[in-house]
Formats: sequence, structure tokens, C-alpha cells
Amino acid sequence: MNKAQPPGLAQQLRRLPAPILLAVGIFVGFILSKVVSIPTSTTPIWRSGHTPAKSRVQSRHAFQAPTIDQRARVLDLLTTLTPHYTKECTRNAQPLYTAQALERYAPLVGHKTPSRTSWFDTLGLGTEQPLRRDAMYSEHKYFFAINLYNSFDVIPDLFATLFRVAAVLGYQNVFVSIYENGSTDQTKALLRIFDALTRSVGMRVTIRTSMRTRGAFNHRIEYLAEVRNAAFVPLHELRDAENEYFDTIIFMNDILPCVDDLLELIYQSRTNNAGITCAADYMYHEELGQPVFYDNWVARDINGTALENAPFESIFHHPDSSSRFQKHLPIQVQSCWNGIAVLDPAPFYSPPHVRFRMAHIMDGECSASECSLICNDYWEAGYGRILMVPRVKLAYDSKVWDIIHPQRRNLTAIRGYSKIGGLPDNPLTDPQDRSWFGPHDRLFIDEESEPLDFASGPDYVWCWGWDGAGDLDGPDVDPIWEMMPNRSRTDDAVQVRHHRELIL
Repeated sequence: MNKAQPPGLAQQLRRLPAPILLAVGIFVGFILSKVVSIPTSTTPIWRSGHTPAKSRVQSRHAFQAPTIDQRARVLDLLTTLTPHYTKECTRNAQPLYTAQALERYAPLVGHKTPSRTSWFDTLGLGTEQPLRRDAMYSEHKYFFAINLYNSFDVIPDLFATLFRVAAVLGYQNVFVSIYENGSTDQTKALLRIFDALTRSVGMRVTIRTSMRTRGAFNHRIEYLAEVRNAAFVPLHELRDAENEYFDTIIFMNDILPCVDDLLELIYQSRTNNAGITCAADYMYHEELGQPVFYDNWVARDINGTALENAPFESIFHHPDSSSRFQKHLPIQVQSCWNGIAVLDPAPFYSPPHVRFRMAHIMDGECSASECSLICNDYWEAGYGRILMVPRVKLAYDSKVWDIIHPQRRNLTAIRGYSKIGGLPDNPLTDPQDRSWFGPHDRLFIDEESEPLDFASGPDYVWCWGWDGAGDLDGPDVDPIWEMMPNRSRTDDAVQVRHHRELIL
């Protein structure tokens, strides 16, 4: 007879008590989970090989579901990838402006082999002739910093402009850092979409979001300074981890920019080796029934006087500045921000290492805006070459944008002009180009390309502070004339220390 076979492993296991079987199963599962691990991290790896810090926010807050209109808008964005409000910026630009802009911004081109059909064509800046060889490639590095809050409406235009500007400057030369916090609309959801789209075209981007808002007892300027500094975190991470330095910083608010707006600000910043270069921004004044200059809490003329929330002819108190402003010529100012500011990054990298901050109130410093204070710090650091570019007109909503960018009218029938939009030898002969709000394709004049002759800063600057003692979100103390530090009042404060000139 055959001997009985010994029970198999399965049979032996069945004879074990249930608690022991459960313990064995848990042990085996634990071992397998350690041996066969599946990576789940979605942290992106940059082309440089650096892995940025995770910025996910663990929050129990429920996100509001998008509305039907918002869902339709997102679908439209995904299928068209075009700006929403600024798509007509340069689509119908007059040919003479097209030729001027192409020549003007050619030194900014940052790719080695520009094709015959490029983003210049989408700007209305296409050309049939090859670019100059010395302007074919630039290794100038640009760091874009953006703060967003409830910005669902302007994000498509911001990103569409970033795509096109980066294509001109060279994607490899551009890094975009966005810090969003506290939004209650669909800003976070839309940022996730554009994060993926931006990476798909090879542009480096980091988007960090937070549910943080300014509390009832937080000092407004301290809070805003921290939010702005948060957008600068990758600037220092790349320096420390990659030894990567940038040559130009472009700080953007939630505005509606055109492509050539950004290119002009960069052009003026580099032409003048400027510490800070800003645009002019506008808001709608209900009583006057028209747009007026907006950011007068920060902007000061070279005499230290505040600019006015007023129409064209009444913004500047300084006569020479007012004259240049009405001719749309670059102007030296003591401080400005105005929606977009292009900064020389050297003071961020070198002592005294400027950063956004609130005033040292206990030391007697006037509690100015964090943007005013950083302008003061630039003066003290020896980078007081600050200018405003009136040609670049910015709006925060479509109502104002439509007013300050009117359509160019055919003046041939009205004035008998042989050319539309002015004469080549003097564009200012066009009444539209001389008007308060002219068309976006305003022809360039020679004076706009001439570097400014910078003077030392004023002895005193008008400061209307915010101590935060009440519930106001703006100035809440009596304005004063504040004396500026000694260095800002000397010629040394406007000497060129960081050469960023264009190759012409």
C-alpha cells in the first residue's frame, strides 16, 4: 500500500487558528508593500534636475464647485489657448508699427534658430527678412514673479501673454513663479490647468497655492510683503541648489498685459540699466466717468511728490515729468510699481539683500507701502535708476482696458492723410497718437529709444502711511514729508552697477 502523503502547506495553514492566519496575512502584506513600492509622487523634475519643494496645502476647506459659465470658459480655453480680453492687442497693428516693433525688440530674441513663422507673427510682428545675426541668441535669464488672488478672470490673458513673451525671450531663458493664496473663486483650478499647459511647451514654472488670508489682526503691509516674498522663493532656491542666477526680474500683478507691453518694459529696463522700470496703470473713476491713474499710493515723481488719481494732464506735479508723460516718453521717478515692475535682481543677490518688508515704525520710518519701501531700499543700495514708461498702459478689468486701448480709426477721410496713423517722419502729427488714450499700436519716436540722464534722488518724499490702527485697507495716518537716507541723495545712487545692456 502507498504511504499517506504528508499534508501540503495549504492544508497545514487551514489547521491554524484564525487569529494566527490574520497575523500572517498582515505580515506578508507588509513585506510585499516594502518590496514592491509604486512611486506616487507628482512632484515635477525640472530640466536642470532639481526637485522643487512640495507646495501642496493640506486643508479641510471645501472648494466651491465651478459654475456652468466657468466650466464653459475652461473648455473654451483648452480648445483655443487664446487670451480672452487682450487678443486684439496687436492683431491689426498698422504696418509701420509692425516694422518698428520688429526692429526694436529683435535684440530680445532668445532662441538660436528663429523660424520664419514665430510668435512674432501672432503679435502682428512678422517679417520677411532674417534677423540680425548678433541678435539671434541671448543667454539673458528672466524670472517672472506673479501674485494672484481671485484672479480667474485674468489668468487666461496672463498665461497667453507669458507663452508668447517666453517664445520671444527663449523658453530656456524664462522661469515663472506664481504664488496664489486665499482665492475663493476657481483660481486654483485654473492654475492647475495652465501649470500643465506651461510645462507642455517646455517653460519652467512653479505654482504654489495656499488658503492663507490676511487675518483681522494682521498688519496689511507686513502681510503683503510676505505674500510678495513668497513669489521670490524659487529665485533663492535656484541660486542655492543650482547656482543659477537671473539677470532680470519681472513682477506682475493680476493685470491684463499685451505682449509688446512686457517687451517694451524689458527693452527700457535694459536700455537704461534701470533698477526698477514700471508701467502706468489705470482705474475707472465713477464721478469723472473715465479712467484715471491708479497707483498713487506708491508712485512719486523725482521731486518726491505723489502722483494724482487724475486724468492725463493732471497726474504729475513736476512740470518736466508731466510734459514727457503727455508725450508718452519714459520718465525718471523716485518710486513706482503700477501693475508691472521690471527689477534689476542684483540687490536681491548682494548685500544688503533687499526684500519686501513693512516699515521700521519703531525707528521712526514712515509706514509706506511695501512697494514704496523697496524703491527706497533700491536707492539706498545704489540702484536708484527708476523710471516709468507711459506708453505701457495697464488695466485690471476689461472695462478700463477697452477704454485705454481704443481701435485705430481711419483718419484718411477725416483729415486727408495719405497714411493711416501718422507720418513716418513725425508720428505725433496723428491726432489719435496725441490723444489721452491712443491706440495700442502708437508709433515710436526717437526720444523713446534714448537712455535717460538720471539725477540723484530728492531730499524728502511724500509719505501717506498705514499704521494699521483701524479697519481701513489704505493710508490711515496724516501724510508727512519724510527725509530720505543720505546715499539716495547723491549721484552714487544712480551709477550703473550691473550692466544689462542690449546687444545692438
